Parts: sequence; structure tokens; C-alpha cells
Amino acid sequence: MGKQHKGMDRSAIDRELTERKLSVLVHGRDFAVGEFIASNIVTAVKESRKTLVVLTRNLLNSTWCNFEMQMANMESVHTGRPVLVFLIKESIPTTELTSDLLYHLTKNTYIVYPQGEITDVFWDKLARDLL
Repeated sequence: MGKQHKGMDRSAIDRELTERKLSVLVHGRDFAVGEFIASNIVTAVKESRKTLVVLTRNLLNSTWCNFEMQMANMESVHTGRPVLVFLIKESIPTTELTSDLLYHLTKNTYIVYPQGEITDVFWDKLARDLL
């Protein structure tokens, strides 16, 4: 049946997607030292096929995560290719989401984080969505 995970964090996402032959850029690990955060984000979005947004309450309050989403949206507008993929990890009432985020969720691919055990089927689908 494959591996099962009870929880998910950044390293689990990185590990599972890397095992599926996807390159994963992680801001704390892969950003150029000495460069401005904004410059690193713009470069990462331009050089990436997709930008994965893990939707949590923390994301709603993160200026940098919101900036990253905006830059990914701009990349999509300029290139005409879909860039954003959402992983909905926490159920958040729509009344707490910004109108921009609601728009992106209706126009882009998203996958809902499963309740209970996380199997290879989930990771395989997420990897396909990121291709």
C-alpha cells in the first residue's frame, strides 16, 4: 500500500515531491544568501513551473506568503500559463479569506489535505498537479 503519514510539514512535502522526481525550492534553504527576500521570491517564481501554496491560518497572516502569491499570479498573467496550485491544509471559513484568495481558489488547481492517514495516492495526485 505504500507509506502513510499522520502529519505534514515542509520537510515531508519536500521529501515526498522529491521522491516523485520534482525539484522543490524551499525559501529557508534555497534562497540566495545576501539577496533581498523579494528578489529571491521573484526569481523563484519565474524559474519554477508551479508555485505551491499551502493554505493555513498562518499563511493568511504572512506578508511574504501573500507577496509570493501575488508574484505567482503576475507570472501567470504575463506568461499565460497556470502557475498557482493550492494545498488546502486547514478548513478556513470563506468569510476569513480575502477576495483575492477566494478568486485564486476558484481559478486555480487545488487539492484538499486528507483527514486521517496520508497515502501515496495523495502525494501522487499533488505531484501530478505540479507538473
